[in-house]
Amino acid sequence: MTKTHLSGRSPIALAVAIATGVATPAFANELILEEIIVTAQKREQNTLEVPVTVDTFSTADIENTNALKLADMADYIPGFEVGSGITQSALSIRGVRSSNISAGGDPSVAVFYDDAYVPAPATSMSFADMQRVEVLKGPQGTLFGRNAAAGTVNLVPNPPQADFDAFVSARTGNFGLTQLEGMVNAPLSDNFFVRGNLMSYQRDGILENVYPGGKDAGSEDIVTGRLAALWQISDSTSAQLSYDWDEVDNAARQAIGVSDYSYSKNPFDAVVENDVVDGNETRSMSTVNAKLMHSFDDNWSLKWVSSFRQWETTNREDEDGTADITRYLDTDNVFDSDITYHELQVNFAGDRLTAVMGANYSREDIYQRTDVSATTDSISRLVTTNIVNDPGLRAQIEGAAGDMGLALLDSVDHLWEEEDWNTFTTLIAPAFGAQGPFPQEAMYYDMISQGLGIGGMLFGPDFAGEYWTETVENTGDFTNYGVYVDLDYALTEKLSVLAGLRYSTDEKTFTWETLGTSFGSQRDGLENVIFSAADDYNVDQGVRRASDDWSATTGRLVGQYEFSESGMAFLSYSTGYKSGGFDSLNLLTADNPIEPEEVENIELGVKGDLLRSLRVQLSYFDMAIDNRQRSIESKPPGSANALPRVINGDQQFNGVEATIDWLPTDSLRLGLVTTVRDEESQWEDYYDSTGELQTERAKGSVNTAYTLTFDWAPAVAVGDLNLHLDYIYAENTDELEPGYLASFSDVKGVGKDDKRLNGRMVWMSEQGQYEVALWGRNLLDNERTAIPSGRTLAVFGTPYTSISEPRTYGAEVRYNF
Repeated sequence: MTKTHLSGRSPIALAVAIATGVATPAFANELILEEIIVTAQKREQNTLEVPVTVDTFSTADIENTNALKLADMADYIPGFEVGSGITQSALSIRGVRSSNISAGGDPSVAVFYDDAYVPAPATSMSFADMQRVEVLKGPQGTLFGRNAAAGTVNLVPNPPQADFDAFVSARTGNFGLTQLEGMVNAPLSDNFFVRGNLMSYQRDGILENVYPGGKDAGSEDIVTGRLAALWQISDSTSAQLSYDWDEVDNAARQAIGVSDYSYSKNPFDAVVENDVVDGNETRSMSTVNAKLMHSFDDNWSLKWVSSFRQWETTNREDEDGTADITRYLDTDNVFDSDITYHELQVNFAGDRLTAVMGANYSREDIYQRTDVSATTDSISRLVTTNIVNDPGLRAQIEGAAGDMGLALLDSVDHLWEEEDWNTFTTLIAPAFGAQGPFPQEAMYYDMISQGLGIGGMLFGPDFAGEYWTETVENTGDFTNYGVYVDLDYALTEKLSVLAGLRYSTDEKTFTWETLGTSFGSQRDGLENVIFSAADDYNVDQGVRRASDDWSATTGRLVGQYEFSESGMAFLSYSTGYKSGGFDSLNLLTADNPIEPEEVENIELGVKGDLLRSLRVQLSYFDMAIDNRQRSIESKPPGSANALPRVINGDQQFNGVEATIDWLPTDSLRLGLVTTVRDEESQWEDYYDSTGELQTERAKGSVNTAYTLTFDWAPAVAVGDLNLHLDYIYAENTDELEPGYLASFSDVKGVGKDDKRLNGRMVWMSEQGQYEVALWGRNLLDNERTAIPSGRTLAVFGTPYTSISEPRTYGAEVRYNF
């Protein structure tokens, strides 16, 4: 294979015979395999020349699939998965998913936007004027460094260009979908170009919330934009300055109750009764990015990148899936972050040797506040449960009234209910030298509370309808720096060896402060029941501070052989690293921090245009991860309810991935994207969401997924027509997940495989000015249910879940200037 650009394309894009990077789509009745340029090795290369398994999602792919963010493109990249949330969206490559709750930890998949590192809460940014998205599989620590243990996602926006270009578009669909977008690229002089893009996206919810004033889950309101300027200072020097912003105001994530207390136990009734107060998921984010590019001569060049990104998020969610005020619980994750990122990259390109070397530095300051809110009604239910289960009280009642007394005690559900109050006070009245039942008055609640030795925790219905909030506040100061070098040496015309090393250091300072309940201002003798001292929270004890640092040397060694002019094979060994950290809701990690992840990966790959009309990318990988970090719902002994905790484990993955693209005729293209992955996991012992100790968590599975694509460009009398269809299948592996309970299989839709058919038909006028399209997603209306959350299962008996997106469809128009 010669080091020249070959004809290439991404797996599912409508064939477009245009130069790489042009945002305006154009197509004809003849489909081709187009060239795909990537920067997977920190320099522009044809993807077929890169000895890394890299999948690319192009501008045309984004349009064909109506993709708005990373979660919408995951099905078209084998082994790539994305969570649906905006503020806590966890990415997964080859089965390695990031823990997504702790501000003191890091993701396992690194994301870069316009050459700058992007922290986890910002990775769900909208695809405004995006040129392409590159997904690099396996450890990428050598060139991308921080948190690229499982892989890297590289988002590449369109840069300003020398030619005028502009478009306006509108998309509409069911569930009230309205999307408007416009872009202008204009040269202001021979060497100064600007580009601006603005997009607005609104959609109604997919679930009806019948609670008065409640928002419908799934409703979205997003406004995003970007403004960039490129100055071609000289033939050898250029500078770019850009500003992007993103405003999100969505409804809270789905919380479909599947308990006896919810509106319906069938998730697909699509009706809920969520009483969360001011439920929402919001983000306000902006970034300034500056780049300087300079070529010293034909061999040496450099790039400097400096970026400052800031964002604020809120995420208030229903945690019980009901409108029962005595089972009310919600959480709110408030996040504020500023991150500065700098990188200096130096490139050398010789006849036989190509080298990339550089250094990076980042500094992030974060603030996180986790609020858990209940009502006094639901707190009283918790207090009732604790009293009923108190060993001393049970022994006393058993001694006085025998098994019949214990049976009556166990029938007590809530001490605000008149019948339960009468039963309970009749049982305990002799201990007070009286005869029950007691009057249901405040003084008797206080008397019993003092008599039981629980301060003021038992109070009466005079306080009904009040809110009880407990809070943990965290701050973090994180510094990362690294140096790297990567060499590509051609031993012969066909055989090359690549080797790279990176040294990385992470320094973290983290704090915890646990505030007493907000209800404490109204009553004395209260203590936290959620973030409690019994669970090692430092309630009203000031700030707890911890600091630590982690360092690692990672690298890769690759052999690359070009067996034809358009095909090559590679064999690689690479290592990756994700730093340790602190769990924002587990103060024990102040003394025993989360262990860093360490990854080793061996990979064999083949890619190329094997025939004029057939393109193939095949890879086999064997990846081992030590100290894998995973977020689970855990309820240790004595805890009032389950909370997210990070645990460690060891995992082994091996599998095959394939991307195949075939043009049987000039107007027909067929594609296959597939992965088959075997997974073995061993997790440390932990308490699950019901308080049961889980041991021997060794599990294995084979996970199969594929996407079939069909593109047809028939000849029509006027203009050009293209039809795109894709069918998605993903085997369900819920039972392998930590925290999965056998009882969840009773919930309709849990454990079902993913099977979806999507399509888009677009017509373009002969000159390419006008476009009209019809589109549909999940046309077969496949119904799937996520693993239920057990956060309130043990204490309130209220698990909840979410469902997959239902069938959506619509139309769009576009005018290209």
